[in-house]
Amino acid sequence: MNRWPLILSLLVILSNCHSNNSITPVYGQGLSGKWLLVEQGYSPGAGYIIDKIPAASQQILVFTDDGRVQAQGDKLKSYQSYTQFRLDTTNQVVLIHFSPSTTGYSEQVSLNSGTLKLYQPCVEGCHLGFVRIK
Repeated sequence: MNRWPLILSLLVILSNCHSNNSITPVYGQGLSGKWLLVEQGYSPGAGYIIDKIPAASQQILVFTDDGRVQAQGDKLKSYQSYTQFRLDTTNQVVLIHFSPSTTGYSEQVSLNSGTLKLYQPCVEGCHLGFVRIK
C-alpha cells in the first residue's frame, strides 16, 4: 500500500498548526529615526487614490530605539496622543502597536530600504507613506 499520500497529508496538517503564542517582538529594528510623510492613500469605494504630500508641510513621525514615538503636523494628529510603540510579527505580518491606547490600537507596517508604509484599519483600505530623513 502506498503511504505517500498519507504522509504528505500529515505533513500539510502539521505544518499549518501553530500555537497562540506565535508573536515574536521586534523591538524597533530598522524603524528608529525620522520619517517624513510623503503620501496618503485611500479608496473612496472604487479604485485607490494616492495623494502626494508636499515635503514643506513637515509631517514627521519619530521612532526611537527605546520604543518612543513623536508626531508633528496636522495630517498626523491621530498619532500625537501616542508616546510609545511596540512592533510584533505574527504570521509574517508586522504590526505596530501604539500606546497609551484603551483599544489596543495597531496598524500593519511595511518597511523597505528607506520607505515606511502604515496601513490603518480602514474599510476600503488606506495607508500613509513615509521616507526616512536625517
